[in-house]
Amino acid sequence: MPIPLTHTLPSDDVTVQLDAAHPRLVSIEEKEALIRSGVSYGELLTPERPPAAAQTDAYHAALSRNGPRTGHLLAALTADLLRTYPHPVLVSLARAGTPVGCAMRRLARRWGRDLPHHTLSIIRGSGIDRIALAAVQAAHPGAQLIFVDGWTGKGSIHGALRGSLPADVPPILAVLSDPAGVARHAATHGDLLLPHAALNATVCGLLSRTFVAVPGQRHAARTEDALRPHDLSGHYLRALDALSAPHGPDTPLTPGPRPRQPVQAALRAAAALGVHDPHRVKPGVGEATRVFLRRRPAHLILRGEAHPDIQHLLTLARHADVPVTQQPDLPYLAVATIAGGAE
Repeated sequence: MPIPLTHTLPSDDVTVQLDAAHPRLVSIEEKEALIRSGVSYGELLTPERPPAAAQTDAYHAALSRNGPRTGHLLAALTADLLRTYPHPVLVSLARAGTPVGCAMRRLARRWGRDLPHHTLSIIRGSGIDRIALAAVQAAHPGAQLIFVDGWTGKGSIHGALRGSLPADVPPILAVLSDPAGVARHAATHGDLLLPHAALNATVCGLLSRTFVAVPGQRHAARTEDALRPHDLSGHYLRALDALSAPHGPDTPLTPGPRPRQPVQAALRAAAALGVHDPHRVKPGVGEATRVFLRRRPAHLILRGEAHPDIQHLLTLARHADVPVTQQPDLPYLAVATIAGGAE
């Protein structure tokens, strides 16, 4: 029998389609070595440490600085989905999509609409959790499934959706920030630091990154109980409630122009530094932040050092002794590369 997974997300906001399991716990250094040897990162987990001061400061600063815009983007995206689909169901991609889906469900409820929300796992290399997806389909026959994420980087998750969904499920991706230009529904194509990019489990119900515990079974996560004193999940959802409250169901979606080949530009910038493996290149301020939180960064490439959304990256880079390069024509605010062996 699957073990129920505990979390601190309100049950009325989301149905969590994940099992509890005990993953293979490794350090960041062990993880990097195992990934280089061919082990899938989806089988490994590094226990999360309490957020560093730079992370917590970045979260609160982004909430203050970008919060009003984030509230508007949430309303615009939610309104667009409700206008476009008669019976949409949100399927957020754990974890970056989970708080977004919770906030969208709350917003729709305020407008008098029921917008069901489930969260499940997708892992590059393994694809979507088909067992969890089948449970969502069984709960909502005939509904249109909308896959929700926070932001895009290279567009890898969109590729994983297209490559792993059943033939009868279209890969409809909806995100707040889409600098990769791949989402069908994007609140903006600009590169934006969403507040929850600065933190991990502590803004997502204490859920760990998802992993494959047993091949062929439902994907799993673990509860990061040691981080309970640092949990800001409720704080974040209440803040998003307040920030989206001024906007109504007639909020227009104005994402701006879709970027042209931004990923290729990021890969060229990394190649100029000697990194030719695309898996080691993470474009976008959200993805670059995650590299500093979960991987071993090798280099930070910035469009410029003055933008407020990248100040935490400069701090993290200084602390980690990671070199920083500026490239003014970079289509993303930031690109981080991951340390690796010789290519």
